Parts: sequence; C-alpha cells; structure tokens
Amino acid sequence: MLSKLMHKSARHQTILPGIDAISIKSDRTFPRHSHDEFGFGYVVDGGQESWSSRGLVEAEAGDTITVNPAELHDGTGREGHPRHWRMLYLTPAAIAELSDIPVENAEFSRPVNKSRRALRLAVDAIKSTTLDQPNRDHAEQLMILALAEQLQPTGSDNIAQASHRSNEVQTVLDMIFQNWAAPLSLADFAAETCTSKFQLLRRFARELGATPHAYLTQHRVKRAKDMIMAGTSLADTAIACGFSDQSHLTRTFSRQLGLTPGCFARSAIH
Repeated sequence: MLSKLMHKSARHQTILPGIDAISIKSDRTFPRHSHDEFGFGYVVDGGQESWSSRGLVEAEAGDTITVNPAELHDGTGREGHPRHWRMLYLTPAAIAELSDIPVENAEFSRPVNKSRRALRLAVDAIKSTTLDQPNRDHAEQLMILALAEQLQPTGSDNIAQASHRSNEVQTVLDMIFQNWAAPLSLADFAAETCTSKFQLLRRFARELGATPHAYLTQHRVKRAKDMIMAGTSLADTAIACGFSDQSHLTRTFSRQLGLTPGCFARSAIH
C-alpha cells in the first residue's frame, strides 16, 4: 500500500532571513506534529481534512492556511488524489521584524481563510521571496501585506490554554523539554507525576491531543532540524537526539515534516 502513495517535496531558502518556503504535493497522511515557526500559505490543488488544536480544518484549492508555533495538527491524505500546498515558515524573530504586533501576542486566528485577497497576497509573498533574483525590499513589503491579512493581535487564548494544563501534564512537558534526548517512557512520566500510566495517558491526550510518545518524538525532530541547520552531520544528530541511527532519524523526520533531513543539511553546507 505504501508504494502507491505519492509524495514530492521541496524546500527553498528565501531572500528574507528567518523564512523558509516549502512546497509539498502528496496523498500521504501525516501524524500529529507541531512547528516552532509561524506558517502560512495556500492550497494549490486538491484538498484535505485535518485535525488541529483549533478544531477540524477543511481546506480546498484556493484557500489560504495557517499554523501557529507549537500548534498540534495532522493531515489526512486521499490516496490517488494528492493535494498540493505551498507554505512559508517564519521564525518568531522574523514575525517581530515584519509586524508591529508583539510576537508573544501574535497569532494566526483562522486555520483556513477563503478570502480571495488573502490568497492573492499569499501567492505574491511566496513568489517574491523565492525568485532567482529577488528584490529584498519588494519581497519584504509583500510579506508584510500578507501577514497583516492573517495575523491577529491576541495571545489571551494561548495564555488561557496554558493555564488549564494540569500539574501532571506540565511536569511531563518539562521532562520532555529538559531531557528530550533521554530514553523517556510512559512509566518514567507516571512515576514522576505519581499517577498510573493509564491515568496520565488519558489526561495528557485529553489536554494536548497527542500521546506523550508522539509529543516527545515531534520535539526530537524539531531539535534535530536545529542541529542539522547548524551543520551537524545526520549521524551525529541522530544519536544526540535519541534516535537509534541515521535511518531511524530520516524515517521519523520525513514522516513528521514531509521533507528529508537532507533538504536541510544541503542548505547548511552552502
């Protein structure tokens, strides 16, 4: 069955610092994962239904789509009917540079936007930043316009969401953030929180929409991406991030992000 799935992906560096452009055409289903960056783009062709911590998301060709940092989401593919989407991923520093909204309060409030104006602005922003000979000033202006169409000055929702996390779930998150390269298990989390594995798993999944294992895996992938971008070899990155070997890293990385580690390693060399 897997051999029938269609998947093509490409990553492009842009003229603007802290911004990557990604293009994916795929009928693959992605597991729940999150990004460290803000992401916005548009569906070129096809469509998909996905779960997000902001609710059920249905996007079709011509819709603009967004994702916030740390927002868990997935993507359900339709075998034989690949969807094609293009995205820009912006670091918090890039958002701060291009918007007058404090980055801690910046949020994409709509996971899907059907506005024709939003689509035109997103298309223009992506094109202007990935030309062979881009004009940085022009690209920056178009990026600001596209962001202004999507960003909302809020942040209260994020604060409220964090405040509703139970002590047990926050303890598990702290363990993951501080010891993500260690062989952490559900038993370790349960022991640290003085709860049963069953109780902890249900609470974590209810509050965050993923299992501790899935959350730990996607966090390791993001840290691996950082190391690769810094020039660390894939073999060394795999061991440092808790993967059994380079092949294990590559399989997990590609499944989570839709791009191979090599896409990021090549840009680190240049």
